[in-house]
Amino acid sequence: MTDASDGRRGVAYEAFLGRDARSGDWAELARGTYRVVLEEIEQGRPESAARLLNVTLLEAEELHEIYGHWTDDALAWVRARNDEGLDADVARLRGLLGDRAFDGFEEGWQAYCALTEAAVVAVLTSAADAADRVEAARACWQGTHDNAVDVLYGVLDIAVRREGERCLRDIWDLLMGDWYDVHARRLDVRSQDWSESARQLRTAILDGFHAHLSGPDRLGDITLIEEEDRWGFRFAPCGSGGRTMSDAASVGGARPGPPYGFAVTTEPHDWAWNTVGVCVYCVHCCLLNELTPIDRLGYPTRVINPPVWPDDRADPMCTWWVYKDPSLVPDDVYRRVGREPPDRLGSSQITTRDQITTRDQ
Repeated sequence: MTDASDGRRGVAYEAFLGRDARSGDWAELARGTYRVVLEEIEQGRPESAARLLNVTLLEAEELHEIYGHWTDDALAWVRARNDEGLDADVARLRGLLGDRAFDGFEEGWQAYCALTEAAVVAVLTSAADAADRVEAARACWQGTHDNAVDVLYGVLDIAVRREGERCLRDIWDLLMGDWYDVHARRLDVRSQDWSESARQLRTAILDGFHAHLSGPDRLGDITLIEEEDRWGFRFAPCGSGGRTMSDAASVGGARPGPPYGFAVTTEPHDWAWNTVGVCVYCVHCCLLNELTPIDRLGYPTRVINPPVWPDDRADPMCTWWVYKDPSLVPDDVYRRVGREPPDRLGSSQITTRDQITTRDQ
């Protein structure tokens, strides 16, 4: 990420994202965007606050895109297999989550955009209620976002109840197929040096989880960790799957608990870290970051320690790791997803796909 040509502080064009994003050192970027906006207002820097507030919309846009169709695509997958009784299942889910959760996503997004625009005006004019306007926009996005996650999780639960949990691999492959292809092309060490891939991975984690409103205050805060061989990103909780496993963070209680009873894995699968108790929404993190990259590239792009139900119900913390070189990924990372570690990799060494042993496909 390079500084924008007009010298704007804290915002720069990020080529791999194809848009502006926050700039600065990693410690600064780990702080939630809304937290930084509110601090800029308090410290009398309205133009900086307004620029960063506009970035919150850019950070959230990808989530607007995917939640706008993932639920419908997943439900269509279920309906194509057997639609008998499906309407009753959906009606039950609607009764649990409410009509607004089901029908209000686009309306909520438009309201969030309008509230953000109003907050920008209030910030730039140093209105007395500028901070309150920012919080109104943030709270609107939180409600809209969390409802979308809950509805998708609920549809995945319906799929598991009807088809069994092994169907999750097929559903997530359908939803994320384009992502698999893009990541495989961009993050292959034959395409670019791993140092740049690692930078992009770290940037995308921070950018994405600001949009998920991670952290206990739901301001997008992330805890950074650096070890000799890797960088860590800890969410307490993440604002999406981890939030659904928390009684404290989810209005009405954790979604795998009563009255919802949304599914978690009940048997080991390679696409869920061979771990029982993984939220079926969180499964996609294993597929996107570990299993599919191992099968396509020979190494994971990010390594994840997810929360597990019910052990982590009180504190569903999740940690993502980006290794400083693929050769440093431990053997047990491969084995926990049913793969044998290949010959050691590095930015100048490539393994062929036939060196990977696949299971449970």
